[in-house]
Amino acid sequence: MLTWFASVSEAIFMLPIAVVLSWFARTAIRRLTRRAVRRAQRSEGSWRIRLDRLGDDGQADVRKRQRADAVARMLGRLVTIVIFMFAVFAALEILGVNLAFAISSAGFVGLAIALSAQDFVKDFLGGTRALLEDRYAVGDEVILRVSGNDVRGTVDLIGSASIRLRTSDGATWHAGHHSVEAVTNLSQLPAVSDIEVPLDDWARADEQSAVDRLAVASNDVGLTGVVFLRDIETREPDTDAPADTVTVRIKTNRPLSSPETEIVRNKLLER
Repeated sequence: MLTWFASVSEAIFMLPIAVVLSWFARTAIRRLTRRAVRRAQRSEGSWRIRLDRLGDDGQADVRKRQRADAVARMLGRLVTIVIFMFAVFAALEILGVNLAFAISSAGFVGLAIALSAQDFVKDFLGGTRALLEDRYAVGDEVILRVSGNDVRGTVDLIGSASIRLRTSDGATWHAGHHSVEAVTNLSQLPAVSDIEVPLDDWARADEQSAVDRLAVASNDVGLTGVVFLRDIETREPDTDAPADTVTVRIKTNRPLSSPETEIVRNKLLER
């Protein structure tokens, strides 16, 4: 009797241990993620590929931290589930339950749990990728394609396993992350780059020819992952710029690095 009571006490003691471990894990994930974002904001990191939104009003850094916190929460939940699963297995082992026999004897219940877990993992990974790649964010107006049907609305919530939209007629629409086949984000603005070029060279370059060269240069060597929009415009140079230069504004699918900017400048002038 005492031996059984001791085993039950040890099994119950696994619960507070799991709670403490999950708290430490979530805290560590949140701090590491925020540190990675702060470091990426100072360099050409993966968090800098994010495009500006309509109505951002200079809140780009705030939105990046919000994305980081969302990813940290999702990873924290996954770690918490894993920790509690191990705690349950350890408790059953302490009580003398054969894990292999318990799982196999569950039959259809175990199969249903396995299938549900498979779908959850797909949705979880899909949601994490969507946040890391910045496909959509809360407040974005999007068109999502699910099972061949397009649904338009405003992103209301991004959960661990699903996304929630508010449609124009006020309805609430839900879908698992992995079921989203394509995303059209109507709130994301193209990345804008102002490139200064010599005025005389630009006059000889011919603007339409420059547009055609940039369109062909999409995903070219040194410009991997860069797609150029065809609407470029010439602007007045900044007050600090030399008087014999002109500013050419181009639009791309993501911000350009310094080496990529130099390549684009040469493309504009056909060097």
